[in-house]
Amino acid sequence: MDTQPLSSQPTLMFDIEHFKQLYKTFDNETPAQLPKLYHPTIIFKDPIHELKGLAALTDYFANFCKQGNQYRFEFTNEVISHDQAFFQWHMHYAHPSLANGKPLLLNGGTLIKFNAQIIYHEDFYDMGAMIYQHVPLLGWAVRKINARIAEHAQ
Repeated sequence: MDTQPLSSQPTLMFDIEHFKQLYKTFDNETPAQLPKLYHPTIIFKDPIHELKGLAALTDYFANFCKQGNQYRFEFTNEVISHDQAFFQWHMHYAHPSLANGKPLLLNGGTLIKFNAQIIYHEDFYDMGAMIYQHVPLLGWAVRKINARIAEHAQ
């Protein structure tokens, strides 16, 4: 009779640490790494896009890695269950068109679903905090609207 204890955690077929490392060092090499983690029929969503397929995702990420753009993710929390995981993160980024290229910080989250590779990836973040608040005239208007809404919520 086998006396080995049964594991209460399922064996993951997907390497979560490899996923996190890819985003911790998000750079020009990132698009070439995607086929190792993402399924060819990946569905990717964020507040701006919904992409289908690895080629579309690779092109999207290649745009992020253009010269002058800098991104780095710091994972702050994670919940992993069977074939999905949710991560909270801080994205450290700089873009020449935002805040005169100064370093910025964005809080967000990512849900991934996977088997041997990621089949679904959805990012959650506030577009106002990422872009709109850092565009000179538009940023001023967004901050005023946010302040007014906060004032009336009290």
